[in-house]
Amino acid sequence: MAAVRLSDVAQDAGVSLATASRVLNGSARVPGKAVAERVEASAARLGYVPNAQAQALARSRSGLIGLVVHDIADPYFATIAREVQQQVFASQSQVLLTQTDREIDTEVRALRSLIAQQVDALVLVGSHRYGNDSDAAISTLLEGFARNGGKVVGMGQSVGVGRTIVPDNAAAAHELATALIVEGHRRFAVVQGISGIPSAADRTGGFIAALTEAGFEPELNVEAGLTRDGGYELAEAIEAHLATAASTDDAPLCVFAPADVMALGALGELRRRGIDVPGQVSVAGFGGVPDGEDSNPTLTTIALPLHDMARQAVQWVLGTSPAEAETATTAADAPEEPLEMHVRGDVLLRESTALTAKV
Repeated sequence: MAAVRLSDVAQDAGVSLATASRVLNGSARVPGKAVAERVEASAARLGYVPNAQAQALARSRSGLIGLVVHDIADPYFATIAREVQQQVFASQSQVLLTQTDREIDTEVRALRSLIAQQVDALVLVGSHRYGNDSDAAISTLLEGFARNGGKVVGMGQSVGVGRTIVPDNAAAAHELATALIVEGHRRFAVVQGISGIPSAADRTGGFIAALTEAGFEPELNVEAGLTRDGGYELAEAIEAHLATAASTDDAPLCVFAPADVMALGALGELRRRGIDVPGQVSVAGFGGVPDGEDSNPTLTTIALPLHDMARQAVQWVLGTSPAEAETATTAADAPEEPLEMHVRGDVLLRESTALTAKV
């Protein structure tokens, strides 16, 4: 069976080919409502599907949003990706999703591919720093994309182009550590040495700063990846530390992992190794992913407004750009568009750091 052509729709609806094209390809120049409804009814009856390239030409945009995340298996990125997808889909656009595993070559290839597919905007989720030359290669790609009219939003850190949603990582982690000290925690372990991820360093740095101000210091520093597997490594290191620790204090060791996915991995592995959580080891994370509410015990964390962050990113990429706003209003009337929006999370003290009455 031959494919239905636009000309078939035009003939069935009794309109010109140009009119059918304007209706079905999303042109700003549309005929009257009755004509448009007749064309759409003919297209539905004949099973005609508009050509995406023709729609892009008619609208001067592709309707595609490129979304780049580090690891879709991480519930932090999955939560944001799902919200972005829902918001973009509601606007009649589509998301092209890719993950990079924090590999520079993968990210560069992904960005080139998305730009080649003529996406209208790029949303890059996650903090990273590959190094001067590597970061320059990404910046060059994004700058060229922006010069050609593309919109760029970074979530986690500035990419040097477009707008950025920045969690106040250090301040939030400082607040979490302070809350844990007020609760009665006195023994702490932290994760350090996560290369190339500034957000993780900021979170651990803020946590340690609060400990120092209160007269404490971590009795254990662990290097592990910012993943679920990294959480398993963290649990292994904690078990070894508990077996050799000279402390006579029977209070639980409170462990801070700078990402919920890592904290959840550690929590599960500690329990598999027969270590009581929170009796022997308390676990706190950062992010506020939904999985933390379902873990056993439930996870103490900093709950970032992930859904709000995703919605703001979509609003920026689908809304009017600063350049477009300037052409539509005078400079005096045009609202000032922020290049950065800072967000704070909420401290959620849950079961994974609960202290027993003896402490």
